[in-house]
Amino acid sequence: MSTNIPMANTGLIPAITKDYLEQKASLNPFYKYEPTIDSFEEVIKNKRFTEESRNILVEALLKQYKNAEIALGENEATYLNTLSLKNTNTFTVTTGHQLALFTGPLYFIYKIATIINLANKLKAKYPQQNFVPVFWMASEDHDFEEISSIYLFGKEIKWQKQSNSKPVGHLDNEGIDALIEQLIPILGEKDKAKKWIQLLQESFLTNNNFSIGTRKLVHELFKNQGLVIIDADDKALKTLLKPVMVSDIFEQKSFNAIQNTNKALSENYKLQINGREVNFFYLHPEFGRRLIKAENNQFKLNDTSVVFTADELKAEVENYPERFSPNVVLRPVYQELILPNLAYIGGPAEVAYWLQLQQVFEAHQVPFPVIMQRNSYLLLGKSTKEKIEKMGLTIADMLLADADLTDKYLQKQSATSFMENANQVDALLQQMIDEVKNIDPNTLKELLQYKLEAKKTLITHFKTYKKAREQKQEDNITKLLKLKERVFPNGTFQERIENVMMHDINMFDDLITKVLENANAFSNDLIVLES
Repeated sequence: MSTNIPMANTGLIPAITKDYLEQKASLNPFYKYEPTIDSFEEVIKNKRFTEESRNILVEALLKQYKNAEIALGENEATYLNTLSLKNTNTFTVTTGHQLALFTGPLYFIYKIATIINLANKLKAKYPQQNFVPVFWMASEDHDFEEISSIYLFGKEIKWQKQSNSKPVGHLDNEGIDALIEQLIPILGEKDKAKKWIQLLQESFLTNNNFSIGTRKLVHELFKNQGLVIIDADDKALKTLLKPVMVSDIFEQKSFNAIQNTNKALSENYKLQINGREVNFFYLHPEFGRRLIKAENNQFKLNDTSVVFTADELKAEVENYPERFSPNVVLRPVYQELILPNLAYIGGPAEVAYWLQLQQVFEAHQVPFPVIMQRNSYLLLGKSTKEKIEKMGLTIADMLLADADLTDKYLQKQSATSFMENANQVDALLQQMIDEVKNIDPNTLKELLQYKLEAKKTLITHFKTYKKAREQKQEDNITKLLKLKERVFPNGTFQERIENVMMHDINMFDDLITKVLENANAFSNDLIVLES
């Protein structure tokens, strides 16, 4: 059985996230609640969410499912969870992601599994309350290039399309039929492969909107767990955000708040995000999602000729709040405004930037949730594990730099270590030096010279010896580095590159079920799953 690896030991997460997971006291001013299950008693007591807001939320959710032509059965877990949000003892735990093509990288799935696990753990701990796992579809993001590809078996499958800076949730599905056809020979003839193809076809080819297609796909994968999917690109929901729009755009409250935090954090950490004077985009029918920039007492849409006066933009906020899209600084605030939310679960970089936002929340008088890191998994085939162990190495060793990994492997192949023996020689000479240094100055001088020359000679011979060993082991080292690439492709986590379909079809009978079974929202380990 493989051992999980503490995320803090991987060297692959931001320093601020590492320190947060280790609960370093220096970060205490930048969050409100510790990421432990006992913290939720206080979070629940402090959370206030009005009956009016609950009704608006539930109505919007039911409308979104209806518009997507997803029929929610009366006894279906997602439907019951949605209705329960009207009750004052029901709360949400949330994660979110862009509308990645066919779920994109593996961590898309891992995020959702973690919030489902968190909801279940909270229900067991606090049975008088209900907890609903919510997936926030970041449908307004407009970085199409970032979400337009998936990787399967070393091949890039790319959606060739001109997005024209539109929010990805506004894109049509033109071209997705060809992508699905492209997948058929890549995924193969197994029954599981055919089920995936059918699922993608039913999700994306029965409608002409990328947001709806993604909702259908995610709903089908997690409906039995009662996952509720929200698309915040919704006029009714954005009406609740209007006070924040006004205070951010016209009073720069967010900018002033985050500047204070960034100044403090930048002394020890690399910042993940930087606030702007205006932290909203405008959704323009012709130019797409464009940043609003304040210039000379007017407001201009970036890289366009569109300009608003202050009065004109205030009228837009009042009458058309759906045209305003928060950036990374205010999207979390928007989330907490429209959900009875207790916790946000994100990846390492998300945890890092949430720690920059507590003063922004305070500026807008919005409660700050518990911030938790999602689960990460290492999917390990039996043959890969056996090959690593046969070389005398561990899974954790695969995190070493190539040179260090090679050195460790070569040391394992030798009965004795050349440098260990060399160090013993050096230690014996030092003992002799210590013995004569107060007795015989001439002998001391000769021994010191001899020790220096011996060390130089041994280091020279070690380099020659090492090179000869490497040449002898060249084939095995090549195999070792290929194993490392399989476990940590491009020197990073699998979850950042590979897609769920690849492993679900070839390694696991049901990867999503296995991920759900092994999820632990309060674990800060890289969880090793063996096929």
